[in-house]
Amino acid sequence: MSALNIVTAVGEGDIEKCLEIARALSEWFNEAGLKAIERDLKSEETFVAVEKDVLGFVTVKPLNEKALEILWMAVKREHRGRGIGTELLRFVENWAKGRDFKILVVKTSGDLSYKPYDETLLRAEGFYKNRQDRSISRMG
Repeated sequence: MSALNIVTAVGEGDIEKCLEIARALSEWFNEAGLKAIERDLKSEETFVAVEKDVLGFVTVKPLNEKALEILWMAVKREHRGRGIGTELLRFVENWAKGRDFKILVVKTSGDLSYKPYDETLLRAEGFYKNRQDRSISRMG
Protein backbone atom coordinates (compact mmCIF):
# COMPACT_ATOMS: atom_id res chain seq x y z
CA MET A 1 0.00 0.00 0.00
CA SER A 2 1.47 3.36 -0.94
CA ALA A 3 0.82 6.62 0.88
CA LEU A 4 -2.51 5.70 2.48
CA ASN A 5 -3.70 8.48 4.77
CA ILE A 6 -6.68 8.37 7.10
CA VAL A 7 -8.22 11.76 7.76
CA THR A 8 -11.45 13.30 8.99
CA ALA A 9 -13.99 13.62 6.19
CA VAL A 10 -14.75 17.24 5.39
CA GLY A 11 -17.47 18.71 3.24
CA GLU A 12 -19.97 17.49 0.70
CA GLY A 13 -17.27 16.17 -1.63
CA ASP A 14 -16.08 13.57 0.88
CA ILE A 15 -19.67 12.68 1.80
CA GLU A 16 -20.51 12.08 -1.86
CA LYS A 17 -17.41 9.92 -2.36
CA CYS A 18 -18.35 7.81 0.66
CA LEU A 19 -21.89 7.42 -0.69
CA GLU A 20 -20.52 6.38 -4.10
CA ILE A 21 -18.49 3.63 -2.40
CA ALA A 22 -21.56 2.37 -0.52
CA ARG A 23 -23.84 2.56 -3.61
CA ALA A 24 -21.38 0.40 -5.55
CA LEU A 25 -21.69 -2.31 -2.85
CA SER A 26 -25.40 -3.02 -3.30
CA GLU A 27 -25.03 -6.55 -1.92
CA TRP A 28 -23.97 -4.94 1.38
CA PHE A 29 -26.03 -1.74 1.55
CA ASN A 30 -29.74 -1.64 0.68
CA GLU A 31 -31.77 1.55 0.09
CA ALA A 32 -32.62 1.96 3.77
CA GLY A 33 -28.95 1.52 4.63
CA LEU A 34 -27.90 4.10 2.03
CA LYS A 35 -30.33 6.65 3.46
CA ALA A 36 -29.02 5.98 6.96
CA ILE A 37 -25.41 6.25 5.75
CA GLU A 38 -26.15 9.62 4.13
CA ARG A 39 -27.76 10.89 7.34
CA ASP A 40 -24.91 9.63 9.52
CA LEU A 41 -22.18 10.95 7.22
CA LYS A 42 -23.63 14.42 7.75
CA SER A 43 -24.04 14.19 11.51
CA GLU A 44 -21.42 11.79 12.91
CA GLU A 45 -17.62 11.55 12.89
CA THR A 46 -16.36 10.01 9.64
CA PHE A 47 -12.81 9.10 8.66
CA VAL A 48 -11.72 8.42 5.10
CA ALA A 49 -8.81 6.38 3.75
CA VAL A 50 -7.20 8.44 1.00
CA GLU A 51 -4.61 7.45 -1.57
CA LYS A 52 -5.05 10.13 -4.25
CA ASP A 53 -8.82 9.49 -3.89
CA VAL A 54 -11.15 8.25 -1.15
CA LEU A 55 -10.81 4.44 -1.06
CA GLY A 56 -12.84 3.71 2.05
CA PHE A 57 -14.55 5.20 5.08
CA VAL A 58 -15.71 4.50 8.60
CA THR A 59 -18.38 6.42 10.52
CA VAL A 60 -18.56 6.32 14.32
CA LYS A 61 -20.90 7.58 17.03
CA PRO A 62 -20.44 7.76 20.81
CA LEU A 63 -23.02 5.67 22.67
CA ASN A 64 -21.92 7.09 26.01
CA GLU A 65 -18.69 8.35 27.56
CA LYS A 66 -17.01 4.91 27.36
CA ALA A 67 -18.54 3.17 24.31
CA LEU A 68 -18.08 4.13 20.66
CA GLU A 69 -20.19 2.53 17.93
CA ILE A 70 -18.90 1.87 14.43
CA LEU A 71 -21.96 2.74 12.35
CA TRP A 72 -20.67 2.19 8.80
CA MET A 73 -17.52 1.00 7.16
CA ALA A 74 -16.80 0.28 3.49
CA VAL A 75 -13.91 0.03 1.04
CA LYS A 76 -14.10 0.36 -2.74
CA ARG A 77 -14.57 -3.08 -4.25
CA GLU A 78 -11.45 -2.85 -6.42
CA HIS A 79 -9.32 -2.01 -3.36
CA ARG A 80 -10.63 -4.71 -1.02
CA GLY A 81 -8.08 -7.19 0.26
CA ARG A 82 -5.34 -4.57 0.59
CA GLY A 83 -5.75 -4.04 4.34
CA ILE A 84 -7.58 -0.71 4.04
CA GLY A 85 -10.48 -1.85 6.24
CA THR A 86 -8.02 -3.09 8.84
CA GLU A 87 -6.19 0.26 8.74
CA LEU A 88 -9.49 2.13 9.19
CA LEU A 89 -10.38 -0.09 12.12
CA ARG A 90 -6.99 0.41 13.77
CA PHE A 91 -7.23 4.17 13.22
CA VAL A 92 -10.64 4.27 14.92
CA GLU A 93 -9.39 2.14 17.78
CA ASN A 94 -6.47 4.52 18.41
CA TRP A 95 -8.71 7.57 17.96
CA ALA A 96 -11.17 6.11 20.49
CA LYS A 97 -8.46 5.25 23.03
CA GLY A 98 -7.16 8.81 22.77
CA ARG A 99 -10.61 10.03 23.80
CA ASP A 100 -10.96 7.58 26.70
CA PHE A 101 -13.44 5.22 25.06
CA LYS A 102 -13.06 1.67 26.39
CA ILE A 103 -15.33 -0.33 24.06
CA LEU A 104 -15.95 -0.35 20.31
CA VAL A 105 -19.36 -1.72 19.31
CA VAL A 106 -20.59 -2.94 15.94
CA LYS A 107 -24.23 -3.94 15.62
CA THR A 108 -25.25 -6.33 12.90
CA SER A 109 -28.62 -6.31 11.19
CA GLY A 110 -31.31 -8.87 12.01
CA ASP A 111 -32.42 -8.72 8.35
CA LEU A 112 -30.82 -11.74 6.69
CA SER A 113 -30.96 -10.05 3.26
CA TYR A 114 -28.82 -7.16 4.56
CA LYS A 115 -25.15 -7.80 5.30
CA PRO A 116 -23.52 -4.58 6.55
CA TYR A 117 -20.34 -6.05 8.04
CA ASP A 118 -18.00 -8.96 7.42
CA GLU A 119 -18.11 -10.73 10.79
CA THR A 120 -15.09 -12.82 9.80
CA LEU A 121 -12.94 -9.65 9.73
CA LEU A 122 -14.41 -8.50 13.03
CA ARG A 123 -13.68 -11.82 14.72
CA ALA A 124 -10.13 -11.80 13.31
CA GLU A 125 -9.64 -8.31 14.76
CA GLY A 126 -10.58 -9.46 18.27
CA PHE A 127 -14.27 -8.57 18.47
CA TYR A 128 -16.67 -10.96 20.17
CA LYS A 129 -20.39 -11.58 19.90
CA ASN A 130 -22.66 -10.52 22.74
CA ARG A 131 -25.81 -12.59 22.34
CA GLN A 132 -27.95 -10.29 24.46
CA ASP A 133 -27.79 -7.22 22.20
CA ARG A 134 -26.31 -8.74 19.02
CA SER A 135 -23.42 -6.35 19.15
CA ILE A 136 -19.80 -7.22 18.58
CA SER A 137 -17.58 -5.40 21.05
CA ARG A 138 -13.87 -4.96 21.54
CA MET A 139 -12.49 -4.09 24.92
CA GLY A 140 -9.99 -1.22 24.88
